[in-house]
Amino acid sequence: MSFSCHQIIKPCGLLCEYSVDPIGIDVKIPRFSWTLLHLGRGVSQSAYQIQVASTKERILNDIGDIWDSGEVESTESVNVPFDGRPLETCRKYYWRVRWWDQLDQVSQYSETATFETGLFQEIDWRAEWIEGKDLFRKQITVNKKIKSARVYVSGLGFYELNVNGKRIGNQVLDPGWTSYDKLVLYSTYDITHDLVSGENVIGVILGNGRYAQKPSKNLPPYMLEFTERYGQPNKKLLLQVQVNYLDGGKELFVSDDSWKTENGPIVEDDLFNGEIYDARLEKTGWTKQGFDDSGWLDVSLAEPPVGKLVSQTTLPPIRRIKRLQPVQMSNPEPGVYVYDLGQNFAGWVRLKVQGPRGSKVRLRFAELLNIDGTLNVVPNRSARAEDIYILKGELVEVYEPKFTYHGFRYVEVKGYPGTPKLDSVEGVVVNSGVGTSGGFSCSNNLINDIHKNIVWGQLSNLMSIPTDCPQRDERLGWTGDAQLTIEEILYNFDAAAFFTKWIRDVREAQREDGALPNFVPSTDSSYISDPAWGIAGILVPWYLYLHYGDRRILEENYEMMRRWVEFLETNSVNHVTKLTRFGDWCPPGQIKPLDTSGELVSTWCHFYGAMLLHKIEGVLGMTKQAERTLELVECIKEAFNEEFLKTTFYDRGSQTSNILPLFLDMVPEQAQISVLNHLVEDIEENHGGHLATGIIGTRYILDTLTKQGYTELAYRIVTNTTYPSWGYMIKEGATTLWERWEYLASGGMNSHNHIMFGSVDAWFYKTLAGIRVDTDHPGFEQVIIKPHPVGDLSHVSASIETPLGKVSSSWKIEGGDFFIEVSIPVNSQGTVYIPSMRVKNPIIEESDATVWMDETFVEGAPGILRGERTKGYTIFWVGSGKYSFRLTSMRA
Repeated sequence: MSFSCHQIIKPCGLLCEYSVDPIGIDVKIPRFSWTLLHLGRGVSQSAYQIQVASTKERILNDIGDIWDSGEVESTESVNVPFDGRPLETCRKYYWRVRWWDQLDQVSQYSETATFETGLFQEIDWRAEWIEGKDLFRKQITVNKKIKSARVYVSGLGFYELNVNGKRIGNQVLDPGWTSYDKLVLYSTYDITHDLVSGENVIGVILGNGRYAQKPSKNLPPYMLEFTERYGQPNKKLLLQVQVNYLDGGKELFVSDDSWKTENGPIVEDDLFNGEIYDARLEKTGWTKQGFDDSGWLDVSLAEPPVGKLVSQTTLPPIRRIKRLQPVQMSNPEPGVYVYDLGQNFAGWVRLKVQGPRGSKVRLRFAELLNIDGTLNVVPNRSARAEDIYILKGELVEVYEPKFTYHGFRYVEVKGYPGTPKLDSVEGVVVNSGVGTSGGFSCSNNLINDIHKNIVWGQLSNLMSIPTDCPQRDERLGWTGDAQLTIEEILYNFDAAAFFTKWIRDVREAQREDGALPNFVPSTDSSYISDPAWGIAGILVPWYLYLHYGDRRILEENYEMMRRWVEFLETNSVNHVTKLTRFGDWCPPGQIKPLDTSGELVSTWCHFYGAMLLHKIEGVLGMTKQAERTLELVECIKEAFNEEFLKTTFYDRGSQTSNILPLFLDMVPEQAQISVLNHLVEDIEENHGGHLATGIIGTRYILDTLTKQGYTELAYRIVTNTTYPSWGYMIKEGATTLWERWEYLASGGMNSHNHIMFGSVDAWFYKTLAGIRVDTDHPGFEQVIIKPHPVGDLSHVSASIETPLGKVSSSWKIEGGDFFIEVSIPVNSQGTVYIPSMRVKNPIIEESDATVWMDETFVEGAPGILRGERTKGYTIFWVGSGKYSFRLTSMRA
């Protein structure tokens, strides 16, 4: 291999279980990852050495007393499993890594990183669950010098933790939502510098959340099931503080019946209806020393929740992400003020107000306005979506709710003392703190707007679970929405830890017969399952494996996947799956849902699930199982074609019914051209270049057309601005995606912040920019760059932070020439496709060196292995590094 030589750089970006210096992990065999940088090309790791030590001093003195791997010949740098002495509970460890390149040059060790274990077993918990009012208080005494202190806490439904008057952590709406009869999450915080010598005060506020959500007759039936299954009469708290002293001793302070409790200023809190906060009821100084709590009540010991306690350390907590300033304030009615935040999002507002004691300010939230400028709350359904703040009558008062959130663009203010100013209200954007990993931009502003809307909509629906919407009386973890958007999510966000948690929720929710629910956390009725929803149990782990190379996610979920495929087989007749509920959900209004058979969609999902299961069994080395599953795959394919193929089209001829088999290469060879022609004619002639698909067909229409050579038609669909299209939503003022292709429709399904049509964003990365993962080399060990210069595009740029480092693709057309710059991370290789652009006598240059001329690959450029010409493209196989290619024609 041709490569260039530079000094080897020490590893950076150290992660343990996808997290930077995590504390409180309960994984007994954690995995380590690191990123490699190099100024040269064609560089790969040939070996690594990891050291794990019990103290910082030992690691710096080259002593890995917990584990020293020695020099391990391996290219692995992602999710390398710990293989040392058994880890102890509640213990901090220090680790570092170095690497060797292919020339056997060794780097310096990385900077030292840390990880800290949590409570591994139930016996490690000495605290007891307690219940009472809203505010929980305990005074503790620390008499020796502190080395370190940790607090382990779970509050159901939500909690806010304070120590000595300081709020601990930046999380909100914590802990994350789970099926509480399966799993209960706890968090860990470092409070070493928050404790003082002598008296200390721990204060906790509890909110209802989903755990203690009160039933309402206006809720949909499946939401009432939640309140019946999980809704507890009382909120609960579990808290344990471990203080390690400099003299080697340690002390525990735990929740028990010695704590005090009292009501606070939060009169009512509900995820859907909002919060009522009476500032006159505040207990000033209650989280600090010296407060008299003699009038408070004693707590009661509570019945523990059924679910297993597990750490949520690696789950990105829900946080305040940013503030939005209003773009406009209007006054549609006397005493009514409506603020436009300019963007639909999930969160709440920060209110600034001054006025007489007892004044009541009402804040109502909505996505839309009526023609007269008042709020249109139709999308909220029965969710009241109203926060009420009652003033205490001091100087300027600032209010944010603690235990609710809303989906909105507009906020109505009533009861404000005097006239509010534009800055009296600020929007607070709230979502799970997944990092941004991808970016996309192009010369077509409509596409840029679609991308922006999808990013906003997706973040609005990452709330410790992947939700469907943030505004109405629902906000559920629909498995269908998750499987449709998982690829888009992984291009845009660092969501491995987020979905590792959620797919565990799915696994825990699987029924004995193998059924997977339509939403997770689940209720009994959610098991009237649709295969297009249940397939999330396979697709989510599969895409995590493809994007992160995470083999463990397949191992942990294999049994769930196998049992689900078997469940579908038991609900099939001659391999045609009869189980169906939603099918190709939410097609355009003029399309009847029955235009695509539910059985066709379900049988296709059965085939897809079995096909992926076969591949996963191959990855896991399960040869015999893979052979049996392949037989099932072939049987389902044959049954699908016998049941649904009608010579030149499938089923009733809908777009979706033809898209699905074309996407998975299920169409018999003799029918491929006719089925494809039927699909193209239906798009172009019957629907004027528009799609006529629900969420299932929409997910696959663009990939299918691209695969079949109709990328220009796919681009036309994407850039339409007439109904039905993404562009139509934007033309009508959308700043996120809608639930329906229609602005408003009958039937109570009118969310204007729904993400299920967001799969198009992955097509922007994969097809327009051309960044693809090679399914035979997961985790971007092999990167495919295959851009498609289509339509009116003159330039496209995209990048994604992969587990190995940044992959980027940026191309432009200028003066008739095609230019592309790509970046391949160390420890990876790339396959770069240069489109022919109909150039005669092409010359391809890379950094002023000719690499293709007269239909021939020209050797010599560092990092470029070989070249080859194929239909429509010239292909180069390259090592890691940055490359700049220029395609031009031979000039006289």
